[in-house]
This record gives sequence, C-alpha cells and structure tokens, in this order.
Amino acid sequence: MAETSAFRSGGVYSPHMSPERNSAIEPGFIHRRLKFPLLERDDRVALAERVDQLTPANVDFVMMMTLASVLASLGLMQGSTAVVIGAMLVAPLMGPLLGAGLAVVQGNLKLFRDASIAIAIGVGIGLVVSLVVGLLNPGYEPSLEMEARGKPDLLDLGIAFASGMVAAYAQGRPNVGSTLAGVAIAAALVPPLAVVGLAVTGGYPLIAGNAGILLMTNLVAITLGAGLVFRMLGVREPKAEDKGPTWARRAVILLVMGAMLLTAPLFLNVLKEKQKGQDRPLSYPVSPAVRDAMRELVEEHPGIDVITIARSSVEPERGIGVLMTSTSEVSPRFVEEVETLVREARGEEIPVEVHVMRSAKGE
Repeated sequence: MAETSAFRSGGVYSPHMSPERNSAIEPGFIHRRLKFPLLERDDRVALAERVDQLTPANVDFVMMMTLASVLASLGLMQGSTAVVIGAMLVAPLMGPLLGAGLAVVQGNLKLFRDASIAIAIGVGIGLVVSLVVGLLNPGYEPSLEMEARGKPDLLDLGIAFASGMVAAYAQGRPNVGSTLAGVAIAAALVPPLAVVGLAVTGGYPLIAGNAGILLMTNLVAITLGAGLVFRMLGVREPKAEDKGPTWARRAVILLVMGAMLLTAPLFLNVLKEKQKGQDRPLSYPVSPAVRDAMRELVEEHPGIDVITIARSSVEPERGIGVLMTSTSEVSPRFVEEVETLVREARGEEIPVEVHVMRSAKGE
C-alpha cells in the first residue's frame, strides 16, 4: 500500500527506507506546480515494454533501416523532398534512441547496451548503403536536399532536443501517439546519415563533415530530450538516494558534454550563414496582370524594353521593382505613368520603383 501511494504521488519508494520517510517523499517542483501527468505503475510497465520492443536490432530493424537508407539516398540524389520524407517515416532509429533515454533514467544497463548496439548497427547500415548507392552513381552533383543537410546550426540542436521530448511523451501518453509521424519527420535521422556516405563518394568532404555533425547532434539531443521527459513522467530507478547507478550518471554527463562540444561548430555555422545571407531568391515573379500591362506598354513605345520586373523578397515593403532601357531620354512623367500602370494592374497601392537606363542603341 505504501509502495502504491508513493508511486502515484510521484515519489520514489524504497523498501530500505522507513514508512515515515517513504510517506514524506513528495513530487518534484514540476509535478507540484504544473500538475504534470505522472504515470501510474501499470502505465510505466507498459511504457517500458513498448520501448523495449522498439530497441533491439532484430531482423525487422535491419530490414527497415536498409530500405529507409536506400530511399533516403535515392531521394537525396534526386532532390525529391517527398521521397526523403518517406525515408524519415520508415526509419526505425528513433526506437533505440528512446530506449537509451529510458535506460539512463531507469538505470537499466541491459537496455542501454541493447539500445547502443542497435544505434551503432543502424548507423553502420545507413553509412554502408549510402556509400554503395553513391559508388553506383558516380559524377553527380549535390542536390538542394543534400546541401540542406550540410548546413546544421544551433536551431537543429533545439529541434532534435524537442523531437526527443515529443517522442518520449507520445510513448508515455498513448492518447497522443499520433504525433510520432511528425516527430519522425522533424528529427530527420536517416537523411543526414545518407548524406555522409553520398558526399564522401562524390568528393564533397565539407558537406559530409557537416552532415556528420548534424547526425551526432540529432543522436545526442534526442536521447537527452527523451530522458528528460521520461524523468518528468516519473519513470526512474527506485533507489533511496534517487541518484541512479554510477554508469547512468556518467552516461548523462557524457551526453551533456557531447551536446556542449557540438554547439561550437553549430554556432560557427550560424555566424557563417549570417555573413553569407540566406539561400533564397532575391526576387519573386509578379502577377500575370502586371506582366501583361508591361507588355502592352512596351508595344506602345518601340524604344522601350523591360529588362526585369519582380517583387523583392528581401524587403517586401519595397513592393515591385522595374528595370527598363530606353533609346532616348525619358521624362519623369513617363516614370510616373509606369508606376501608376503597375499599381492599377496589381489592384492595390504598393511601392513601385522604376529605373530606366539609356540603351547603347540610341547613341
């Protein structure tokens, strides 16, 4: 009875402690203040069974990891976002990572070993498959999907940590289990692994190195995030000192140190991206109505040509920019006419900048 009440209150029961001390154990700050939904004893057992089934590197794990790596490699080379997302959904690597997080919280050394072996096997399979696919397709250039995995930054660390938390919470609370598909897409474990092999065979060491950093970031941060949520759910080793075994504490320290070490290259990538700027178009196309209006204008003025007309993507408040050439001098009135024409074709009062250059044909 004392054990049941201790577990339900979020405390830790130990048969080596006196009844008075057991009854004095209270939930943590988060549980007291936020009314966090602690798991009942039966729920914790069911959670451990679910995670334990996802952890071992059995035949199903090897098969799904191989197929996911093939899909990811081919999708990355083709630059197909849909195929890459499909590879994320079928990849089974999230299971062992959740197992590692649960093992550290529980102090379950056997589960931690099984999870570590499964992670190592999964990473090995993904690397070998991507290397083979890359060797069978020599001479290709990195697609945008590959380059996207070659630019990790601190945001990716936060995404991986949050993904681990969501995955662990979804396992502990089956009523929100439908979110696991979204977690698999957000975590993106297999694509960066496949990029490492493809970039190595293609002769792109920088992309391979950055993709490797992204992979390690995901592995470490997901495990830490999962362990934190499992701890918050009340899944922990029932020891009197409530510190867990020595190996578990050391594992947590190593994971935290690994995350801290990874922040250095991730932060450097943030600085580089700020210096270089975002990879996006400088401008966007205008509407067909605006293009038609400008075409009619050019037909009415034989000496006028339109070089470009576009919406600015960097500063949207600047509206539409028009660059034209003329074989003769144009009056300010003509420029105003063009601005009015663009606004009327657009159907709203927006900023319009018109620049007319003197064409060499008129000299």
